[in-house]
Amino acid sequence: IALFATLKDTLLMDNSAQYQHLTNMELISLLLQQEMDMQKQEVRDLEDYIDNLLLRIMEQTPTLLQVRNRHK
Repeated sequence: IALFATLKDTLLMDNSAQYQHLTNMELISLLLQQEMDMQKQEVRDLEDYIDNLLLRIMEQTPTLLQVRNRHK
C-alpha cells in the first residue's frame, strides 16, 4: 500500500509540474477551454444518444412517431 501511495504522489507531482510555469490568466484560459471542450463532448454524446434512440424507434415501432389528428 505504501508503494501505491508513493506512486500516486509521484504521478500527481508530475501532472502538476506541467502547469507550474503558467500564469493565472493562462491557467484560467486553459480551464475555460477544457470546460468548453467537455460541454461540446456532452452535446455530441447527447446527439448520438438521441440519434440512436430515434433509429431504434424507427426500426422497431415507427407507429410511436406518427402524429395523430386532433378533433376540433
